Amino acid sequence: MVFNIISLVMSVMALAASTWGVSRQIGRARADSDLAMTTEVLLTHIRDPEFQRDQRWVLFELASHHSPDEGIDLLPDEAKYRAWNVAFVFEAVSIMMRFDIVNSEILTSLTHYRLMRTWEVLEPYIQAERARRGSVVFPFFEDAYATARRTDPEAVHRRLGLKRADGRPR
Repeated sequence: MVFNIISLVMSVMALAASTWGVSRQIGRARADSDLAMTTEVLLTHIRDPEFQRDQRWVLFELASHHSPDEGIDLLPDEAKYRAWNVAFVFEAVSIMMRFDIVNSEILTSLTHYRLMRTWEVLEPYIQAERARRGSVVFPFFEDAYATARRTDPEAVHRRLGLKRADGRPR
C-alpha cells in the first residue's frame, strides 16, 4: 500500500515536471518565433527602400499634391500606388499584431511615430475611400493607430529597463 502511494506521488510529480518543461519549451519557441517574425517584418517591409520612399512621399507630399476628397483609388496612378503600398504594409503589420503573429509591443514601440503619422496623413483619404465604397477599409491599421495612441513608448522603454547613452534609466 505504501509503495503504491509513493509510486502515485512520484508519477504525479513526474507529470507536473514534464508539464512544466513542455510549457517552458512552448514559451521559448513562441518567443523565438515572435522575434524571427518581428525581425522579418521589420527587415522585409519597413526597411524596404521602395516602402521608405513611398512613405516619405505620403508623409510629406501627398496632401500638398492631392485632395483626399475622392479617397485613394481615384488618385493618379503613381500617387495611388504609393498610398496603397504604404497603407497595405501598415495594414499587414497591424493584422500580424492583432493576431499575435508578431510581438505587438515591440512593433508598436519601434514603429510608434511612423505608424501614427502615417495614419494621420492617410486617414482623410481612407475615410473618403470608405465613404466611396460603402465599406470599411484598413480596419486593422486604424486599430493599431488607436493602440499606438494609448501607448507611451517611453513608459515601455522604462518598464523594460532600457538605458540612455549615459547609463541612466529612461
